[in-house]
Amino acid sequence: MENSKIVPLLKRLGLNTYNVDKKSHIEVNTDICINCKDKPCTVSCPAGTYEALPDGRIAVHYERCLECGGALVICPFGAIKFRFSEGGISYRYG
Repeated sequence: MENSKIVPLLKRLGLNTYNVDKKSHIEVNTDICINCKDKPCTVSCPAGTYEALPDGRIAVHYERCLECGGALVICPFGAIKFRFSEGGISYRYG
């Protein structure tokens, strides 16, 4: 591909269509999260779906989710449960 035709990542993500469900497709057992010091889900998620709260729990911003499943893999305690959202994402790239 010619360099002049490369579309930057953030622009490509902006071209995707997101049909956000009214109910979260992500469940987090926040009682387990309190014992997790590193909270790897908060740094591994490219969309910023998971946010560490001051009380040690995790807030989930499910509407940001790209459905990559990375947090499921990286959570050391298995505290995250995920089902594909009914609306889903329509990708133009990737």
